[in-house]
Amino acid sequence: MFRIVFLGLLSAVAVLLVVSCGDPVPTDYQEELVVEGFVFVGEPIRDIRVLRTLPITDTFRFVNASIRDALVRITADGVPLGVEFVSDSLGGTYRVRDQQYRAVAGVTYAIEVTAVGKTITGSTTTPDTLVWVKEPKDTLQYPGRLFELTRNDSLEVAWTAVPGVGQYVVAVECVDTLGYGEYLSPMTTDSNRRLRDQDRFDDGTLIASERVRFGFSILTRAPTVWSVFKWFGRQEIRVYAGDQAFQEWFRMVGFGRRSTYDYRLSNIKGGLGTWASASLIRKATFLKMDQLK
Repeated sequence: MFRIVFLGLLSAVAVLLVVSCGDPVPTDYQEELVVEGFVFVGEPIRDIRVLRTLPITDTFRFVNASIRDALVRITADGVPLGVEFVSDSLGGTYRVRDQQYRAVAGVTYAIEVTAVGKTITGSTTTPDTLVWVKEPKDTLQYPGRLFELTRNDSLEVAWTAVPGVGQYVVAVECVDTLGYGEYLSPMTTDSNRRLRDQDRFDDGTLIASERVRFGFSILTRAPTVWSVFKWFGRQEIRVYAGDQAFQEWFRMVGFGRRSTYDYRLSNIKGGLGTWASASLIRKATFLKMDQLK
């Protein structure tokens, strides 16, 4: 969402490139309304951000872009769902008030946001439910750098096909970058560490120290390779079957590796951002270190 809020900056730079050297620097700025929300089948509807774009003449602070008093309406097949605001360190998010409610497959969820004198809308129909065909193992043993290319069936995962979904997003997240030994039996005092300080997947990105790795798969199975893991220890492997808006969003932002946004590929009308949905499966696993450190 940082990328979208900076759209005002990018637009201004584009204008500067086409004006002559003798012309005054343009400072006119038109504020845009932004929404980012994802509906996951079987999950509560939450973490919806409503923001405004900011001019390049101001110091950028994410909290300043957050809108706390927006009027947010969400419906499920036309039935209204109550929405409330929840404050956080980045300015706050919106969620369906009833957190016992779980998003249902095959339902059209629509959103309407009114703020800063503007109204934007979006609609998404949730995909069918995903099911593991071959889920990740509970424990994985890292073989060491010299044996990373050795085939290992324990890394292969598979899931059911979802109609209308041409690409699946696979994510591997280290859920604890500090703890390691406390999850072993018997427990030890060992702390966690990265598999490697740098690798080819981190070239040209500013998120090399982040915990999550994303990737696309056009098949319903993935022969996971050791290099997708950034850390040892507790992991969560997830597969998303997203609607078209979900897939376009991930392609545009490049899984955090690039800052690209094209409003023509968004399903938001009257503003910027995305309102997308996906089915989701997840499985916890533990990646054990090799003996040679």
